[in-house]
Amino acid sequence: MKKIISFCSCLMLVLTTVSVVNSEEIENEFEENDFRFDVFHGIRLVRRNGKLLSSLFQSWNPIWQFFLKHLDIVSFSMFEDSDEPEFLQAKMKIRSFKYSERRTCYAIYWSYDNTCYFAGTNTHTSGENVSHIAGYFKQDNSCERFSIDGEINEEENTLSWIIPKDLIGNPEEGDLLKELRAGAYLIYNKDCDARVTLYLANDRAGPLNNECYTYAVQF
Repeated sequence: MKKIISFCSCLMLVLTTVSVVNSEEIENEFEENDFRFDVFHGIRLVRRNGKLLSSLFQSWNPIWQFFLKHLDIVSFSMFEDSDEPEFLQAKMKIRSFKYSERRTCYAIYWSYDNTCYFAGTNTHTSGENVSHIAGYFKQDNSCERFSIDGEINEEENTLSWIIPKDLIGNPEEGDLLKELRAGAYLIYNKDCDARVTLYLANDRAGPLNNECYTYAVQF
């Protein structure tokens, strides 16, 4: 009888420990994996308002996958922390991150209340300039952006962002952030406000089969 009581006590202790550990896990994390070795090289000229001026070519080549692996998105995710309910958090994993002399932009996009929002990182000059931003696109397709906290972990090949909800429309518990997708771009211009932007390569991660990736706000 004592052995049974002792076993039950140990079992209760284990279950309690598991409950404590599980309570510290990320709640309702959205995560989507992307194909690897799918970076496209091409030349595109785009106006500041997002209008395409010219697309000379865009192609996939296995050789370019070696040189452009710092653009290759492995996965992207979105989640919240119950201890910081005023923030939305996002993360992107890259196949092999490195800083580039050219401007490299990594971003996650979503739609909320008929507005397209984003969080991202711009870096150029081999990492001498790094900026983490979030914002939204206006009706004329220009963007309003704000500085936020972000981090690049070179060892883990990840970028992460902590996004104040008051910068992205103040979504509330139960609201849906729709059309989640991600992109990584190699850009000739170092100036984010250049009138015309020259894109050199890109990788895009998004819904397949016309699905709509959605995240339900928890807090």
